[in-house]
Amino acid sequence: MSLADGLVVTHTSTVTPDQIDHLGHMNVRYYAVNARAATRALVGSGQIVEMYTRHLREQLLGAELEVHSGVIGVDAHSTRLYHELVNAATGDIAATFVYRARTETPIDTIDTIELPERGRPRSIDLDARMARPTLDEVRGLGLAMRAPRTIDRDDTAGGQTVPSAIAPMLFWGGVPVDGEEQQLVHTGPNGEDIGWATMETRLVIERPVELGTRIQSFSATTSIADKTTQMSMWVYDLDRGDLLASFELVSVLFDIGARRALSIPDDMRADYTARLHPELRSRAEHL
Repeated sequence: MSLADGLVVTHTSTVTPDQIDHLGHMNVRYYAVNARAATRALVGSGQIVEMYTRHLREQLLGAELEVHSGVIGVDAHSTRLYHELVNAATGDIAATFVYRARTETPIDTIDTIELPERGRPRSIDLDARMARPTLDEVRGLGLAMRAPRTIDRDDTAGGQTVPSAIAPMLFWGGVPVDGEEQQLVHTGPNGEDIGWATMETRLVIERPVELGTRIQSFSATTSIADKTTQMSMWVYDLDRGDLLASFELVSVLFDIGARRALSIPDDMRADYTARLHPELRSRAEHL
């Protein structure tokens, strides 16, 4: 079905109980599930190598969702796509996505579109180059997030390489370096339940990660505001020493009961400040 701005409906879904997380709304993982399904509808089995997501409105149990999509651009090796996840009942946009997929042959089944103003990023610059510190540099700064591990069949979903759907687990999978899992729900300064809600993310995959690869992930805070943090993450091939994937994340501190953002308490701010490295943020190419 054709829509305004040249978009078409590429996927539909319903928010189910298993998609609800500790914050009481659909987990960010399932926003991505919808976008990947829409990507497959347009480019088939092409490998997704870059994924940007901006979360706009939380979606609750039972919400009926549609993905509206368009092709932004095509070259000899890749296709750039725009998706927006829409609540079918209200018309509200839940999230927008800009994906890039490697394709063996350009697709010509749909006209290209301009990226709509409503789909443009807020805090993450898609034209900026993500920081690419060396393995020795992140080790020297003490930025290890997870212990070294070897990619197994669970990581590859039984295949030979890690599929894009599981790529975020390159960063989050495995054992924390301090042995303690991150606490998801915290107690706020007034006794309220609080947690971090994802606002924007950008994932860039440098090369396919193969079964048996020894990896380790690292992270740094790159900026802290009143209610938000921005972080960069990297995962490396420990045997070759090269960068496999990079990740940017903007999060807001969320009062779960009041369903609103709140200022970061001093103790939490101190934890993030201890890993603050603004020199590792993404930068525009001309800088």
